Amino acid sequence: MSNFNNFSDHARYDTRARLEEDYLSGPGQMTLVLLPGMDGTGSLFVPLLKALPDWVKPIVVSYPTDKPLDYKGHLELVMAALPVDQPFVVLGESFSGPLALMAAARHPNGLRGVILCATFVTWPLSIPACIARAAVSLGLFRLKSHPLFLQVLLGRNATQELRSLFSGALDRLKPDVLAARARAVMDEDCTAALAECHVPLLVMIADSDRIVARRCREVFNHIRPDAEVVHFSSPHLILQTSTCEAVKHICRFIRLVQ
Repeated sequence: MSNFNNFSDHARYDTRARLEEDYLSGPGQMTLVLLPGMDGTGSLFVPLLKALPDWVKPIVVSYPTDKPLDYKGHLELVMAALPVDQPFVVLGESFSGPLALMAAARHPNGLRGVILCATFVTWPLSIPACIARAAVSLGLFRLKSHPLFLQVLLGRNATQELRSLFSGALDRLKPDVLAARARAVMDEDCTAALAECHVPLLVMIADSDRIVARRCREVFNHIRPDAEVVHFSSPHLILQTSTCEAVKHICRFIRLVQ
């Protein structure tokens, strides 16, 4: 966790100041397992970690920065990180949404609920997967630090602090690792895992998302019509750009499933 302390204390207290006191206290401690987006470092959870109340105990899972893996390989890391002696909720952000569902489909002891954040169960982009596959093969992720790449994910109004945090996460990743994760998304269909997820489900949707197409939410509605769906007027990175609102929904959901 030492790498997650670059987000300023000022940002932490500013976010907490905007949270009602009711969210800062809870009926009992609950573990929240955080599965990161495609960067896999977990460092982008810093704003969320700074804002979470003390009664939520976070476990941040990270993936290798130098070893290409498919979803099966990532799932092994996720399962090894889950608590074995306490109740918990899993949050899967973007790339890790399918991993949260795959883990839930194995019905681990202690799992109380799943939160899906700006994610998908089938190919999420509006462009065909074959075109994306060709772009990846041509070296798309060598442009991972390009300003346009950052703008698509962060939006136009991201703070410099968040831009630096995101750029730092990408700088630690090899392009072939990102490419392997992109190919894993192209090849995966998690609709069966979604159907096998029998715990309460919270789906967090970014209305200004340029990564996950609108049609993806229809899959959640069709397979899990009982799932709670909340919308955010934010770009793809909900937890980093709408942190305060996200924490409120996360805390409320955790209380419901405790």
